[in-house]
Amino acid sequence: MKRKQQNLSPFARWLTQIADESDLSLTALANKAGIAPGTLRYLVIEPERKPSLATCLRLSTFTGKPVEEILTLAGNPTDSQVDLCHPDRLRLLSIFESLPPAGRTALLTVAETVGTAMQSHPTHKGVQ
Repeated sequence: MKRKQQNLSPFARWLTQIADESDLSLTALANKAGIAPGTLRYLVIEPERKPSLATCLRLSTFTGKPVEEILTLAGNPTDSQVDLCHPDRLRLLSIFESLPPAGRTALLTVAETVGTAMQSHPTHKGVQ
């Protein structure tokens, strides 16, 4: 099921290529990757949207492509290895994904506040 490739972001072009190679619709690809059904469709038709880290992690698991490469395709390059298996990261992603937009904003604000506080107290830097 070939799709038009014109005017697509590199990420959208890659997504449609994966769907075409798998002979899946974007909705079916999302379902197989464990992503909400409309997510991939919106990422293709609205190029200004950026996928969440959770979406990139799920696509990485489904495709076998390193998450760092997917983040770069999506316009969110990372300068360090992403720890895919850290249970705290996965738990936070799960909580974030389950929240409505206002809850996501609140969680991000709390995380940024904690990060700032940790950076300003040298005795807490690198605490695991």
